[in-house]
Formats: sequence, C-alpha cells, structure tokens
Amino acid sequence: MIAYSIRPLRPSDEPVTSGIMRSLPEWFGHEGGLQSCADAVRSGSGWAVEVDGEPVAFATWEERTSDTAEITWMAVHRSRRNTGIGTILIEAACDDLRTKGYRLALAMTSASHKTPVPGPDVYDETRAFWRRRGFYSLAELDIWDTDVALLMVRPL
Repeated sequence: MIAYSIRPLRPSDEPVTSGIMRSLPEWFGHEGGLQSCADAVRSGSGWAVEVDGEPVAFATWEERTSDTAEITWMAVHRSRRNTGIGTILIEAACDDLRTKGYRLALAMTSASHKTPVPGPDVYDETRAFWRRRGFYSLAELDIWDTDVALLMVRPL
C-alpha cells in the first residue's frame, strides 16, 4: 500500500507538474499543450497527490456550466504509473466536484490521430483508464491540430 496524501494544487507546484508531464512524452509532447497545462497549474484549481511529500500526480479542473466541471489536465509521473494513484486522484477529484455541487465531470482525450502514426495508439490506454473510472464517450470533436478530441462524461 502506498502512503499518499491529496491536497489542493498550488501555483508553486508548476515546475514539478511540468516534470510529471515531461516524463510522459508519448501523451504530452506538444509544447503548446505543455504551456497550457503550466498556465492552468499556475492560475487554476486542482489537486496534487503526494508521496513522501513530493507531488507525483496532479489534475486541474475548470467549470464549464453550473452543473459541469471539466478535468482539464491529469497526469501521473511515469515512475508511479499503474500503482493506483491515478484512480485515487480521479475518485478524490470527482468526490470534491460532487461536494462543490457539480452533477457531471468531463474529461477530454484523443479519439484518433488525423494522420496515421506507426505503432500502437497510446491513447487506447488513456481511453480505457477513463472508462474504468466511470466516464462514457460523449462526442468526437475536430478541434485540435493533430488529433480528433474525444469528450467523455461521468455522472457525479
């Protein structure tokens, strides 16, 4: 069992959260996305999971409507993947959003690449992660430059 704590994300966490993202270049290799995430950590709301006093995972969120909040960024450091920390983080996030009065949680990931990419689609794993946490596919949106976005939703 991992000894962890969950706390609100702080603007000062940004260098560590950027390091977490950079540990996962298969998913977070786009410099524009990395900068958007850094901005969200510095100016938005979210949660950090700490192990031994150091953040190893985080998520940010934004209100979309009075009923709906979107988990805008979420990552677990490569060295801590597949340990249950991602599940702990998402369940705590959904509990917190429910407590705040939201009825739905959204998450967006890649549905598919616009141009073929050799090898397996790493986003198969991402989509499966969100599905196992109770998120359902809602809509595919052609809003990104390299991928088609998949909007997923979970009742809270």
